[in-house]
Amino acid sequence: MRHARRVLSHITVVSIVAVGAGIPCAVAQGMDGRVTVRVSDSTGGGVPATVELTARSPEFFARTRADATGLAVFRRVPLGTYLVVVRSSGFATAERRLEIGSAVPESIGVSLEVAPVEGSITVTTSPPLFEPLRPSQGTRSGREALDRAMATGLGRSTIDVVTTTPGWLLEANAVLHPRGSEYDTQYVIDGMPLYDNRSIAFAPAFENSEFEAVSVLTAGIPAEYGRRLGGVIALDTRRNPGQGHHGSMNLSRGAYGTRIGSLTHQYARRGTELAIGVQGGSTDRYLDPPSVENFTNRASSGGGNLRFARDLTARDRLTAYARTNRTGFLVPNDLVQQQAGQRQDRRARETAGQIHYQGAVRSSVLVSARAMVRDLTSSLWSNERSTPVWVEQDRGFREGAFVGDITFSGERHTIKAGGDVRINWVRERFALADAGGLPAVDLDFRDRRRSLESSAFVQDQIRFRNLSLSAGLRLDRYELLVEDTALSPRLAASYFIPGIALQAYASYDRIFQPPPIENLLLSSAATGLGLDQVEGSLPVPASRAHFFEVGVRKPLADALRLDVKHFWRLFRNPIDDDVFLNTGLSFPITFDSARIKGTEARLEMPSWRGITAVVSYSNLLGLTRSPVTGGLFIEGGEAEELRDVATEFPISQDQRNTVAAMVRFDIHPRIWVAAGARYGSGLPIELEDDDDDDGGDAADDGDGDDEGSDDGDETLEQPIAQAILHQVNFARSRVRPNFSLDFSIGARVWERGLRRSASVQLDVRNVTDRLNVINFSGLFSGTALAPGRQATVQLRLRF
Repeated sequence: MRHARRVLSHITVVSIVAVGAGIPCAVAQGMDGRVTVRVSDSTGGGVPATVELTARSPEFFARTRADATGLAVFRRVPLGTYLVVVRSSGFATAERRLEIGSAVPESIGVSLEVAPVEGSITVTTSPPLFEPLRPSQGTRSGREALDRAMATGLGRSTIDVVTTTPGWLLEANAVLHPRGSEYDTQYVIDGMPLYDNRSIAFAPAFENSEFEAVSVLTAGIPAEYGRRLGGVIALDTRRNPGQGHHGSMNLSRGAYGTRIGSLTHQYARRGTELAIGVQGGSTDRYLDPPSVENFTNRASSGGGNLRFARDLTARDRLTAYARTNRTGFLVPNDLVQQQAGQRQDRRARETAGQIHYQGAVRSSVLVSARAMVRDLTSSLWSNERSTPVWVEQDRGFREGAFVGDITFSGERHTIKAGGDVRINWVRERFALADAGGLPAVDLDFRDRRRSLESSAFVQDQIRFRNLSLSAGLRLDRYELLVEDTALSPRLAASYFIPGIALQAYASYDRIFQPPPIENLLLSSAATGLGLDQVEGSLPVPASRAHFFEVGVRKPLADALRLDVKHFWRLFRNPIDDDVFLNTGLSFPITFDSARIKGTEARLEMPSWRGITAVVSYSNLLGLTRSPVTGGLFIEGGEAEELRDVATEFPISQDQRNTVAAMVRFDIHPRIWVAAGARYGSGLPIELEDDDDDDGGDAADDGDGDDEGSDDGDETLEQPIAQAILHQVNFARSRVRPNFSLDFSIGARVWERGLRRSASVQLDVRNVTDRLNVINFSGLFSGTALAPGRQATVQLRLRF
């Protein structure tokens, strides 16, 4: 009865904002737009025609055929400004510009004029390079960009797309850090948020073959987003290209014995769509190893997904989506562990299903409701030769979520209100023993808890001439080991100066982030574990922050777009993590405060005379202030100093300068070449040496989310190859700069019609085979090396 009252109270929180609507409320709209085009002649009669929908911000292209009545429907269209082009034999080509500002369905009529007897009509209008009346704009990579992306390692294709965006740093084991934040990456799949850690050592990875587009947002975050807000990654599942049967198959074979494959099949008839996909792969280099020998680093993965959508009426649509994925891999050894004969196996499996209803109440009102159930399990097994300790783990959670929203779209206002209720059943088991001490076990931890979270929000997008404003308010309630409530305002504004085609913008985001769910129960129960190395613990509190950003955007000669921004973030109880007694198991901790600031610039050429190019630059400076305010209290050394002493030290993502560039040139309509480069100035190192005079760098908080790697107490007593030591600047307490030069060439070797083709692509990453050290040694993180030269051949079939 008490639990029922708690659930009722959370539902009440969700209903506060939506009470006037009388319906439940949801979060992030992805590709939820719908466009109906009616093509007619001068008499008003319907005309069959080819209709194209094109945008450059976001990158989008779709083509369909208007039927005999002149009706064409585009489903799953992202928000943006589009050029609608209509062509029909005997008529002049017609163009219309269309703005989609919300998921409320749009309808447009196009009247065709009879073509002149002689002459031709040339399309000269282009969609805009950016949205001049939208304050917060992320970056988006569409299907064509994902198809032509360079091949990468197993589980890293989507992550590699994200890291082409300035501000996103990739640390060991494909852990994403948006603007210096730890644990603060939110994934959204078809509008449904996921808040757990998605690095490849924690959960099965997402791969590009499953998605139509990957979108990224780091500032000006609408109030509908919550909980994990260092950065938002929206993944939209595959969009059906047209009526009938369509399929695709991707195969790749590359360095380190890597084999990856995917197969998708899609079918559409009238208002019904069905899509099914399977993918899998294997590799001999999954995680980023601590040694150049790449010991015990094999992995395999597999999974499938199913999507069904049906237009119930012209105003209502129902979508169901299910997926299952699993990953199994060996934890890479260092030299000592390899000589001892250590073997550690990790397994992760995720199964999820979600359903989405979307209906237009009136022409300007849209309601949306989503529900999801999900189960994620992760386990670790060690053999008796494991050193310095033997560990086993079995953890996971089951999740149920309901989210909903209502949108009112007007000429100057777009108002959206909504919220969610989310329940997690969390379980953890962790066993530990001294090396050689089995079968005696020093620790056998088991616990189960239930979390309850709810939120409500309201936001308004206001447009007045060249001024655009976004104002929102979000209310969050969190209950697990601690209880907390927060009210978060969100503000963003932009002003467009037509004379110089310049947009100036600014944003403020108040952030509330609950403790991460991974290994939280173990961390908070440390006082009663009875381990000599653990002196105590504090419950991990929620993190709060203020995010600020200012910037300008400008098109250049209708071919380039420039975006320059400066940001700063102020955290209270910033979330980090550490490794538990050299086991590879990381647990969450929080520090007193953190300050992060940086500048980012991105110059992009979407497409000009067969050339596509982008170059980005990021500068970042981040400092954390101790003491530790939540998590385990480890005994001795610098860990004790961090617990008891107030001091500032660089965040582990404090890479001051990062540059990335890519250019692709279509040398022939069916042949292309591409080249890319990436430079990083290097991360701080952490040496566990009490005599180190440079206490700031030595006390660096590190990157601990490399769960499943050898992130132990690796000091200079551990044998380290000279090649690795040469890549460390001990005088500056930093890893030396990293650099990778990449090259790609591809060709469409067979083509029939618009949707049947075969393409082959050769990719070479890190052409110079440079040894790049990601992390080196330390109290919180271990040594990790980036891959050497990787040559991969890809085959893509469309049928």
